[in-house]
Amino acid sequence: MKSIAIWYKPIDNNIESDEKLDLHFNFWKIPNGTSQPHKFLDIGIKLSNTKNIDSLKIYFPVKIKETDFEDIVEKFIHKVDLVSAIFNENYKVISTASSKSFEIKDTKNEFVFNIYKTSTSDLSFEEKHGGTIISINIPKEEKANYFRFRIKGSFIKSISTLSVPTNSILESAFSEIEMIDFRVNEIRDLNHDLLEQIKIEKLLKIQKQHFFFICSKDEELIGNHQPFLNCRNLENYKWDQYVDIPKVNNQVYLAYHWKEANVESVSTLIKTKYEKNNWKTIAKYAIFALIIAVLIELFSNWLYDVLRSALTIKCK
Repeated sequence: MKSIAIWYKPIDNNIESDEKLDLHFNFWKIPNGTSQPHKFLDIGIKLSNTKNIDSLKIYFPVKIKETDFEDIVEKFIHKVDLVSAIFNENYKVISTASSKSFEIKDTKNEFVFNIYKTSTSDLSFEEKHGGTIISINIPKEEKANYFRFRIKGSFIKSISTLSVPTNSILESAFSEIEMIDFRVNEIRDLNHDLLEQIKIEKLLKIQKQHFFFICSKDEELIGNHQPFLNCRNLENYKWDQYVDIPKVNNQVYLAYHWKEANVESVSTLIKTKYEKNNWKTIAKYAIFALIIAVLIELFSNWLYDVLRSALTIKCK
């Protein structure tokens, strides 16, 4: 099973409601000066109405440590330029000291939605159906609410496959191919018992899904499930603290964007090639090349001595 699932437990099953779901996924692959880039997934969830939602549920098909899943609202909510960059709109944030909700307004000072910052007491983890269900306690109100989380660790490893090019020994030494296979609400990939639980509760239909793949400019996109909508240069000076990684050699990041609308499930497949020409890799193969050169030189000297001895004996 590879797909995640997003649904909710209603307060009252008898109430007919049509909550609209918008999803924002940012898969970050950030060089950090080592051979292993820093990788994680940001998950943004916007619900049009949360009045009848007892708890929001996210299923991951692997065991999730509580330390690998965190609310990241605090990382951007106090920086208006980051809020505007995340939503690609000029928004302003209205906050109240005693509230966990932040009101978002547009340039006309009209309400757009709330951003809700959960605490650890709002989150519960349950190992079930071969993976982990995270239940999220959210405000019950007839307004649109937005939530943002970050996940890393075992789930990121489960959707990423690494390989090396096979057409050239030299290329395979310095290049790495990665395939990211990310699925949301794919019924055929979900446990039957899990599907029964979702059926008793309520699956959310995806009104919009935005998926961004953020990587170094040195990474080449060589395959994807469908053409990307756009690609832009990400101003890394805005995002350094948000991604918790200091700027590395003035690295330039690119953000590839895919969009889906009015679907029940989404499968995103991305294939990239990355040149891993860091100093450790270069030094390793330089030493290997030196050893080969020395061995060739020793073999050449030995062969020369053998041939010279054979010719000397023949001449006698």
